[in-house]
Amino acid sequence: MSVVCLTSALASCAPAAAQPSPFADAVAVWHMADARDATEPRSDLAAVGDAQLGVPLEGAEREASLARGGDGLVARFAGGYLAAGQGAGGELNLTGKALTMCLRVRDPSGRWDTPLFSKHGGHERLVCNLFATDLGAGMALGFELGTDWNERPLQLSVPVPMVGPTDWHDVIVRYAGAKLELLVDGVLVDEEWPIGSLRTENAEPCLLGAESYGEGNVKAGFHGLVDHAALWGRALSDEEVALLSGGAEVVAERERAILGPPATSLQYWRPPGPNTSAGDCMPFYHAGRFHLFYLFDRRHHGSKWALGAHQWAHASTTDLVHWEQHPLAIPITDEAEGSICTGSVIFHEGTYYGFFATRRLDGTQYISLATSADGIRFTKQQPNPLAKPPAGYDPMHFRDPKVFRDSATGLFRMLVTARLTDGRDGCIAQLTSRDLLRWEQAEPFLVPGRVTDCPDYFEWNGWHYLLAEFVYWMAPSLDGPWLQPDPDRLDVLYVPKTAEFGADRRLYVSWLPDGGWGGDLVFRELVQLEDGRLGTQFVPEMVPPTGPAAALSLQPLTGRVSGDARAVGLDAEDGLAAAALGPVPRDARIQLRVRPERYATRFALCVHGGEGDAEGCELRFLPLGRTVELGRPGKGTIGTEAWASINAVEGLDRPFNVQLITKGDIVDVCVGERRTIIARCPAGSGQQLLLAADHTTVTFEGIEVRALAP
Repeated sequence: MSVVCLTSALASCAPAAAQPSPFADAVAVWHMADARDATEPRSDLAAVGDAQLGVPLEGAEREASLARGGDGLVARFAGGYLAAGQGAGGELNLTGKALTMCLRVRDPSGRWDTPLFSKHGGHERLVCNLFATDLGAGMALGFELGTDWNERPLQLSVPVPMVGPTDWHDVIVRYAGAKLELLVDGVLVDEEWPIGSLRTENAEPCLLGAESYGEGNVKAGFHGLVDHAALWGRALSDEEVALLSGGAEVVAERERAILGPPATSLQYWRPPGPNTSAGDCMPFYHAGRFHLFYLFDRRHHGSKWALGAHQWAHASTTDLVHWEQHPLAIPITDEAEGSICTGSVIFHEGTYYGFFATRRLDGTQYISLATSADGIRFTKQQPNPLAKPPAGYDPMHFRDPKVFRDSATGLFRMLVTARLTDGRDGCIAQLTSRDLLRWEQAEPFLVPGRVTDCPDYFEWNGWHYLLAEFVYWMAPSLDGPWLQPDPDRLDVLYVPKTAEFGADRRLYVSWLPDGGWGGDLVFRELVQLEDGRLGTQFVPEMVPPTGPAAALSLQPLTGRVSGDARAVGLDAEDGLAAAALGPVPRDARIQLRVRPERYATRFALCVHGGEGDAEGCELRFLPLGRTVELGRPGKGTIGTEAWASINAVEGLDRPFNVQLITKGDIVDVCVGERRTIIARCPAGSGQQLLLAADHTTVTFEGIEVRALAP
């Protein structure tokens, strides 16, 4: 959100008197000096129970009130509430597709857990409801909006500890047709995407410090202070939101406090704030700049009544180290857009073409186009749909357009995730064009017989590659034959997509799930083997920076352990041998070289290991099965439960290098500079690196552990 400095509270700002007051056209404004509404006709308040008006503020609190348009006087609630009814002439019964609510509020106890500002009456009737309660993960500040499209309200929230339990907060809810936003102290902390209009059949009173329910019942209980409250029948501007929140500099300071500092890397990164994650990635390289377009997600695909409400977010870099965050590239601008889905970008004759799928409210899908002159600001184009499922295709599956130019013919091709209705099931559909604007349906590019999401095609050093969902195919030409190599899966990540970086490098980007759809971004560098098959390794520029090497001590846990903290030998030909190294930082980079004896069967290392059994995340090597796993350790033995595994891993019976990165609950591994595996590890407090071998002799050498830099 852009903000403009509009308050006299800061010396560098223009005088507030020179700016029009946002309160000027409000439907109702209560400044709490008394029960009067500052607008005409007046929708005055009535105190019920212990709610005292006209309580003076002093010092910095009074100055902050005046800077935001208040009068330095507040209402003190001690379990009572203030009622405005429907307004003097029904003005508080707002209708249409626009609304703003503003409440400057504080709970000195930090308990919250009460209604705050509502026009309620039950979930099937409510219009708006600002509240605080435990939503299952601790105390949260929440808001609900009721529309005539669905009997279930849309809900926004932010954890109270994130914004400050005992502080004053300027809480603003802004509804503008296709978008609903919750802003705290001028900072966007949550958003939703409504459908329909405000409910009109609501005769419930507008209440401060309470909410109505059932037939004439009221729930109250707020113990705190309210500086002012206001309602508008329109959406305030960003500048007005900043003014009501203390000015641009105050908002910028609060943004850093609430959302954290700007990201220094996009590896293992997600958008800041609650309810956020990164989804499908669409990397693109042009003119020395690597662009990452990705689906911005809230609520793990649960937004907009589970339609997803994804939008294209955008960041870019020239060196993979320093990243620039850009505004949303393709946002939802029409409530009929259930979601802006995955696609691709291509540059042609001075224009960037962004092809994407749109999900309708009924779940059907079609292809759309947005264009840009600078690769930053995109404009949706007509006709829309640009292409839709033809006869013989399932209308619920027509998405993820990947557009590229056939280097042999100059023809543009579009690959689309689709499903045939003739019994062949999932396919990668194909359309062709000569100008990127007019497209003709062609025969399917490939028919795997199951839906394979997010196709990605590229040509690299004479080989042609097609990635989709988890797997990939390779061919000597665009016309095939398309063969699945062994292994046909590069990693454990879902729907990876790729882009070149520089002369002969190619990066692949995906996301690691976190309890649902969407998660943290993960970057890999593609490795092209001599026979054309692909592998993956860490991107050197995106390996997290570290501090000095940690001083480790070796503790044998069984017999048949030799060496020191730099090189540990395990002789376990007749059973299990194990040792522990520590202390190991929670967030660390670990490097070592593994030397297994011939015919090795099983050996492992475990990060976050502790004194208890089955604690930490175990990296297991099974040379005979050519398998590497991440999973739960066993009790007194190498474990068998796998959270993630990769197969057809070559060279596990010969010396190979291992790199691990542990960050938060993420454990990321590169094996032999050609295979990678990643998983989330359940929270643990262990500080040991455990080494184990089962009926195997193995040496772990060159062990180096470094804490990740803060």
